[in-house]
Amino acid sequence: METLNKKEKLLSILFGLAATINLTVGIYLLVLLGLNWLEFISCLAISLIILAGSLNPKLFFKPVKNIFSPNFTLEPIINSTIYYTIIFTSLILLFGSILLEKFWSA
Repeated sequence: METLNKKEKLLSILFGLAATINLTVGIYLLVLLGLNWLEFISCLAISLIILAGSLNPKLFFKPVKNIFSPNFTLEPIINSTIYYTIIFTSLILLFGSILLEKFWSA
């Protein structure tokens, strides 16, 4: 992994801060204001997606042509297995909360 330049560090910090704020607000709404569990699960999933964006800041500064090329590889700042686990977990939580909201709630 290469070192991050100033723009990438700033983007990573801002995305991490946004994920933390989103999760904190979700927990606050769940505990103190009685937020629905399904809405909290979707809030958690969105926080994980934002966190995944903060863990791969180089993606946002690549040309679109390079991103869709067949030899493009992601360069996360953590272990790629953990990175992909965060992404897949967030997608499963998000789609699961959407399906539960659609079919389970009255």
